Amino acid sequence: MRRSALLIALLLIIGCVTLRPRTPADLTLDEKIGQLFVYPATGRFMNEGSAEYRALVHQVRDNRVGGILWYLLSDVSETARLNRRLQSISGRPLLIAADLEAGVGMRFLDTTNWPWPMAVAATGEPALAERQGRIVAEEARAIGMNQVYAPVADVNVDPANPVINVRSYGEDPETVARFVAAFVRGVQGNGVLATVKHFPGHGDTRTDSHRSLPVLPADRARLERIELVPFRAAIAAGVGAVMTAHLSLPALDATPAPRRALRPGENPYTDDPAEIAREATVPASMSRAIVDGLLRRELGFAGLVVTDAVDMGGIVDHFDPGDAAVAAILAGGDQVVKSADTDAALAGVRRAVADGRITSARLDQSVARILEAKRRFPAPDPDPEAPFRVVDSSEHRALAEEIARRAVTLVREAPGALPLGATQRILHLVVNDVASVAPPGRELARELDLRLGRPPQTFVFDPRSRPEDAEPLLEAAAGADAVLVSLFVRVRAGTGRLVLPEPARDAILRLASSGVRMVAASFGDPYVAADLPELPTYLAAYGDQPVMQIAAARALFGETAITGRLPVTIPGVAQRGSGISREAGK
Repeated sequence: MRRSALLIALLLIIGCVTLRPRTPADLTLDEKIGQLFVYPATGRFMNEGSAEYRALVHQVRDNRVGGILWYLLSDVSETARLNRRLQSISGRPLLIAADLEAGVGMRFLDTTNWPWPMAVAATGEPALAERQGRIVAEEARAIGMNQVYAPVADVNVDPANPVINVRSYGEDPETVARFVAAFVRGVQGNGVLATVKHFPGHGDTRTDSHRSLPVLPADRARLERIELVPFRAAIAAGVGAVMTAHLSLPALDATPAPRRALRPGENPYTDDPAEIAREATVPASMSRAIVDGLLRRELGFAGLVVTDAVDMGGIVDHFDPGDAAVAAILAGGDQVVKSADTDAALAGVRRAVADGRITSARLDQSVARILEAKRRFPAPDPDPEAPFRVVDSSEHRALAEEIARRAVTLVREAPGALPLGATQRILHLVVNDVASVAPPGRELARELDLRLGRPPQTFVFDPRSRPEDAEPLLEAAAGADAVLVSLFVRVRAGTGRLVLPEPARDAILRLASSGVRMVAASFGDPYVAADLPELPTYLAAYGDQPVMQIAAARALFGETAITGRLPVTIPGVAQRGSGISREAGK
């Protein structure tokens, strides 16, 4: 028995040496190059003979990629199974990641989609962000992930920002810094690598970098005062990775961004040539002055530098896959995420190494940082039962519900507007920012049904609506005790816009002028109130997640206290920090 035990221990030691290289010298050149790439996939059932699964295995086994990114909506069980299989296939540990800014439910089906960061900030309690971070890490590890692309450190200065918005903790740099640092401590304290983003700050742009390259006309003094504050806090908190942004900062790097001829469909978010940034400078993610200079040398960050997805319009408009990867590495980046063509990008890096553009020393720097990250945040044990015990447990859901309850913010209130009553005749106007078969707000509708004992008469306005659709709404409103306006104007990365449908705006203005009692609740962009200053009572829920819809319903009917405070200023409506407190039952 003793001899067998020693043999098993020896085999484990040998296995660890084989699987866990300690230095770049333990890897071949192809393995080093592969380590720099993060391949994207969706965690759903794949037959092992399918093209999708074979492509995934090809990247892990043949190209030796160092990481996997689960994106879109994945299945918990299938992703956990794939993670176990991919780790066994790779021969080297993988860094496996997902964007989990709003909890595991942001990327995984049938789990709780947590409130957005702006809602967390509305509670005023960074400790809740730290608790959330610990749960995010625990659930990520249960699925088999050891890296989280969060928190968002962007300071949302521009109310019209179409890509960050409620993904930010707010407009005040110091407040954002406190919540960012707390989330980092929670995630990394529970054994998962946090990745703060999007350096050096994506909060003051009106261009979505998924579609084209934003230009931030900020000088260094302004960056020090606003954008860099949360990143400094994250670095001080020991964050292990920083994600760089695809945005142009001419004041820091005036090098013109390259131009290239795009094939149809090459930019997956828009084919409109008018959206291409013609006068932009090189993206921050590809700028040595910003990555190696500002981030590494001036801010003293020694950890992993991760690009934002390099298949985004802000990159593909200017670089082919190989050039993008080479530029990111030469700038000081370590992980190239979600290339439009990983094989072509790998080939481009091999050529750059062969011709000396990327030196062996530069390659080894990135590989060493990746290996160190894998050492600090090892792959979780392959426990197939862990997801069933951990993910979306009742204790975890309870914290999401607490954050939602404490986040709801009463921005303004007409006398006597709240609470709504179960015996009232309530008309429900749902405003959707996209045309869809089923209107949004299923959970809110269910909560209304439960309280009223019947479904309220409901009208839905979306981009298909016409001005004349307001007539039956106004007729019905004349016989109602109150009109509840549910605004679903949401942040959808890649759409490039935040738009309230014009017929809906006109209908709301006509309702307001009619004198009917109106209560509005925003389930998405809180700034939409700036377009509707006539709304007398306005409640911000910061997102359309089911927990936020339920929390808002309880607040509207006076079942819970309202204590949230605005993390942002709504122009012409309310200042940051404002909010009307209401006790339960009142």
